[in-house]
Amino acid sequence: MKKLLVSFLLLMFSNISLADTSVEIVPTSTLKGPQGSVASAVVELSKSAGFQIKATQKNGCGEAVSYFENAKDPVAIIWSSTMFKNSKESKQNCIINFERATPVAVTFSSYDLCVLNGRKLESGKTYKLGNNKFNPQKTQLEEFNKNRYKIKFDNVTYASSGAAVQGLLNKEVDIVYSATPNAVSAIKAGSIKCLYSTGSSKYGQQPMSKFIANSPLNDYSLGMMVFVKNLSAKQINDLQKSLQKGFAKQMANKELINSKVAPNKTDVNKFIATAKIYETYN
Repeated sequence: MKKLLVSFLLLMFSNISLADTSVEIVPTSTLKGPQGSVASAVVELSKSAGFQIKATQKNGCGEAVSYFENAKDPVAIIWSSTMFKNSKESKQNCIINFERATPVAVTFSSYDLCVLNGRKLESGKTYKLGNNKFNPQKTQLEEFNKNRYKIKFDNVTYASSGAAVQGLLNKEVDIVYSATPNAVSAIKAGSIKCLYSTGSSKYGQQPMSKFIANSPLNDYSLGMMVFVKNLSAKQINDLQKSLQKGFAKQMANKELINSKVAPNKTDVNKFIATAKIYETYN
C-alpha cells in the first residue's frame, strides 16, 4: 500500500512538473522575419529539456509587452534593440521590466548595402537607395551621404527589408540597405551582390567602414534578446542548457551573428544602452 501511495505521489508531482514546462513565446515584431528564426530555434531546441514552447504573434510590440508583463504562467518574449524607438514613435509601451525578466539568449542581424550583380557604384553619382521604413532613415541617409566616394543617395521607402530587396530586383532603386538575412536568397541566386556589411563577410562583403569613415552605422545591427518570466531557477537552467546545444549554429545558418546563450548582466546592460542610442535615430 505504501509503495502504491509513493508511486501515486511521484506520478502526481511529475505531472505538475510537466505542466509547468508549457511556455508561450511572443515576438515584438513579425514572426516572418529574423524574430521568427529566433522563435523557431527556441521552440525546437527546448524540446530536449521537456519544454513545450509555442510562438504566438501579437498585434504589435505594445500588445506583446503587455502580455508578457501581465502573464501569470511561464512566458518568453523576443525583445529587440529597436523597442525604445518603437515606443517613442508608436506611443505604446514596448519596454519590458528588465528587473523582473531573465535573459536566456541573444543574437544580432547585420545590415548590408547591395546592388544588382555586376553593377558597380561610381564616385560622384546620385543613386536611389531602397530602405526599410522601420530603419532610422534620416540618420542613415545623412551618414550614407558622408561616404568616401562623394556618392549621393535619395531615399526610397519600403515596408520591409524584403520589399526593399525586391525593389532592387525590380530595378526601382539602384542600391538597397537591407538586413543581411533578407538579402541572402537573392545573393545565393546570383541576382544581387552585397558590397558592404555591418557584420557579415560570408558573401565577400567588405566592412561598412570601408564605405563610410567613422560612422555609427558601421556597427549598426538589429539585436534580439529572449527574456523569460515565471520560470523557476532550475527551469531557466534547463532551458539554457538545451539552447547551448545548437542555438548559435542555427542562428548562423539564418545569417544571424554574435549569438550567445545565457547573456550576463554586462551583455544586457550594453544591449539596453545601445537600444537607447537607437531611440535618437530618426
